[in-house]
Amino acid sequence: MKKRIGNTLIVILIAVSALLLSSLGPNERVAQSESAFQPSYHLMPYRAEFTKLFYETPERVGFQVLDGIFLYNYQEGYVEADFALSEGCFEPGYLIWPGMSTNEKSIIIGGVDHSAGTWSDHYYSYDIKSKKLVRMNGEVTEVATLPYPATDRQMNAFQADSWELEDLRYYPMGSDKVIIPFKVEEIPTMVYVMQGNEQDSLFSPKLTLMADGRFQFTYSLLSSYLNYGEYSIAGMEYKMVTKDGQHTFVFHKEGDNFVFDAERSSRCILDDRTELPDGAVFSA
Repeated sequence: MKKRIGNTLIVILIAVSALLLSSLGPNERVAQSESAFQPSYHLMPYRAEFTKLFYETPERVGFQVLDGIFLYNYQEGYVEADFALSEGCFEPGYLIWPGMSTNEKSIIIGGVDHSAGTWSDHYYSYDIKSKKLVRMNGEVTEVATLPYPATDRQMNAFQADSWELEDLRYYPMGSDKVIIPFKVEEIPTMVYVMQGNEQDSLFSPKLTLMADGRFQFTYSLLSSYLNYGEYSIAGMEYKMVTKDGQHTFVFHKEGDNFVFDAERSSRCILDDRTELPDGAVFSA
């Protein structure tokens, strides 16, 4: 008798589970937690696009810079959200397309192929309060989001005199205020400039490091190739390998400076056609 009752309970539990699953929408059944990453601050001065405004209220502004998605509370003066999706989060060639949920508690990110006019078969939801990112199945067009600001507003909300992130200025609608979302001391990068160079520091070779192990190394403004990737540390040696694996750069940390090891690095031809010398010192 006990065995028969046990079997009956198992059948009932299976039936109830199936009923619960069938009552859930397809998105709820396939939600997967994802890791939000730090935006590529080290590459933002070299971006091809300026800034995409996707949300604006009298208190907050939501915008995208390169791979970074930001929500800035300019009335309180702090960043509520700053994150990026992982590489390969959407199909190759798809662009990320952020939007604010109608309840203004989540940022919804879809992937779109502009050339074909098609959306990815999944999207992401970032909860602003908990800072949790979840991947959801289905097209982002199925999710209710607030409309983007008007085109002319998107063109005028942000201004800057350079591509440097700290130079970005936000002008709230109907206000004379000028808001600076990014302060130099708050940007999570360390920039080291080559010393003893006759060129202006703006054009001097620069090494930019992020604490999460990413780097960007600029030594020629005439080159269209962007030296960026990841670095590893062994004692006082910093070994940097570009993302495509084509170039390696080795530096030795001496105090607060970085010293270039030309013998163990790829050749670096400067704009004046000379070679970056062994022992070149880079300082913050």
